[in-house]
Amino acid sequence: MKNLLLFVVLFVSTSVQAESISPTKSGLYDVGGFKLYLACYQNNKPTLILEQGFGRWGSDGIWQKNIEKLQNHYSVCLYDRAGLGKSEKGPEPFTVNDTANWLHTLLQKAEINPPFYFAGGSYALYIIKAYNNLYPDNVLGAMFIDPPQFGYFYTMATRWPKNFTTKDKTLQRQFDFEQSIHDPMFERAPEKVDHLASYQLLKKARSFGSKPIITVRKKLTTERYDPENVPLAIATKMNKFDANAENYFYSLSTQSKVIYSMSDKHHLHITDPDLVVSSIIELQKSNH
Repeated sequence: MKNLLLFVVLFVSTSVQAESISPTKSGLYDVGGFKLYLACYQNNKPTLILEQGFGRWGSDGIWQKNIEKLQNHYSVCLYDRAGLGKSEKGPEPFTVNDTANWLHTLLQKAEINPPFYFAGGSYALYIIKAYNNLYPDNVLGAMFIDPPQFGYFYTMATRWPKNFTTKDKTLQRQFDFEQSIHDPMFERAPEKVDHLASYQLLKKARSFGSKPIITVRKKLTTERYDPENVPLAIATKMNKFDANAENYFYSLSTQSKVIYSMSDKHHLHITDPDLVVSSIIELQKSNH
């Protein structure tokens, strides 16, 4: 039963792998009054930017072994978003467009030249989608790791009646938590993103056109999204939204591909790294 919300899963701690390769470039770069941390493993291959899930940061070491496998194919860069990892906190609250613009400035300041391939887990889809919308000529293709389809946060926040009340304490906690999407400064949110404003910004965003897009999803399940105590009228809205996910991922590009892992875990770059790495490598083959 999916009684834990998708972006809550991202807060679960994961073990940090020992670093066996060193970045060729790393440091803090000013992006407009505050600094973001960037690390790159450079060579003469096309540049791959690794984006992280909600509340996660690139310098945690989780990608290290995957970077080793990717170095024969890519020059790899990853970074920490504002207020996460080694990066400084920027203005709050902010939108997904702000994040994309800060990333653009970061890459310029670090002299990492476009165009880029992108790969990232979960919420990374939103940021990469925003970056592609703002800087389409800089994007060659993208690979998404078990992402929520666009509209997830909006659906979660707006599916409940405004006058909803319940005596079920568990259900009340779920309602209160989902309603926190309306408050970008919600205390428990690790990133103070205005999800509803971001939804409006991305609602009419350009597609990826004919760029190669690969979405790797975790193993399919027959479980409904919500626990049984969620009223059917409310649960149905998320079930219908969730059921359209595959269609959405195919609609991202005329060169879209959807692959399913045998792992039922969210962090597939940890639980199914071979599939993730091979899918990232496949992006280049699709452009030849």
